[in-house]
Amino acid sequence: MKYRLATALASGLLAGAIGTAGAQEPGAFAKENYTTPLADVCPDPLIIQKDWLAQAEHGGFYQMIGAGGEMSAGRYVGPLGSTGIDLMILEGGGGIGLGDGETAYSALHLGNSRAGVTPHLGYQELDNSFLFSKRFPTVGVFAPLDNAPQGLFWDKGTYPDGFHSLDDLKEFADSGKGMIYVSTIQRTFGLYLVQSGVSRDVFVEGYRGDGENFVTNNGTWLNQGFVTSEPYSFSTGNNWGKPIDAVTVGELGYRNYTGMLSVATPRLDELAPCLEKVVPIMQQAWIDYVNNPDEVNKLISDFNEAGHATSWWKTPMGKMEYASKTLKERGIVGNGVNDTLGDFDMERVAEMQAIVKPWLDERSNPDVKPEDVVTNRFIDPAIGLK
Repeated sequence: MKYRLATALASGLLAGAIGTAGAQEPGAFAKENYTTPLADVCPDPLIIQKDWLAQAEHGGFYQMIGAGGEMSAGRYVGPLGSTGIDLMILEGGGGIGLGDGETAYSALHLGNSRAGVTPHLGYQELDNSFLFSKRFPTVGVFAPLDNAPQGLFWDKGTYPDGFHSLDDLKEFADSGKGMIYVSTIQRTFGLYLVQSGVSRDVFVEGYRGDGENFVTNNGTWLNQGFVTSEPYSFSTGNNWGKPIDAVTVGELGYRNYTGMLSVATPRLDELAPCLEKVVPIMQQAWIDYVNNPDEVNKLISDFNEAGHATSWWKTPMGKMEYASKTLKERGIVGNGVNDTLGDFDMERVAEMQAIVKPWLDERSNPDVKPEDVVTNRFIDPAIGLK
């Protein structure tokens, strides 16, 4: 298949190829390198529903089009290389890219009411795939993010030794020096921390992407955030402008897969012929993006600057460059336990099932198994970061 580039050239000739292709024609790199015929096996357009607004954590999918697509409110559409089909990438966020109360995984079953379409593929998180295994059953077919970028951040001047384990957080909770600001401790990562022995009294709930509590408490609080974003934003601005450090949820033991591309379980067989050919393209596109992100970083920055995601969401080039660099340096995008990018470590999936099993409720299949919610069936094991 022509979509695979010689990985030995990745650090040298590949960078030059992108620069040259970008100078000749926007999207030329995708057209030259993603050429597996898809018209006979895939829907046209093939629709991907993201979980949030355009950012570096979505970069590999924009890589499949490059800068040659069409920007409009809530979507980016263009030819998927030279495969013979178009790719449509939809913005996420309930009440923003999606209708009120909708999620990327509910849209796989019920449609995106704002966009007026039902996506073929959508973002899901492993913990939620177990929790919603009855109401919105999905199967993850590709994991572009080997490690979840979500975590906690802190001021390095206030806490130079940082927080790198559950014991560190327990000690912080007992110290009385500050609080931990998170979205919730009623489910998922926050609940995991409480059930792992971090005192619930140290948590303040209500995080919605904000850092006001962190700033107004002079950096004594720990704050939820993305390791790919907040360290840059707060180190360079956000009424702070001082060094920040962060730990991921996985480093604290909650080894969730987030941003995993999934299909509605009832449609798996229908889409299987397409997935067999398009998933390896996705694997290679993510490798190409993290190795040479410039074209897509500018695309996403321009898309957001024009207000196509929403008016208040901006990702300037400095932030995009930091995020794409961090994706690779911190192993957010990586091969995991083997030499393959995008596959699922089934032992890790079973570990997460054990964590969330006590949380299963009426939305869940009580007999759900790891192989019900993820599969490596469509992954090419030969494609990985070198």
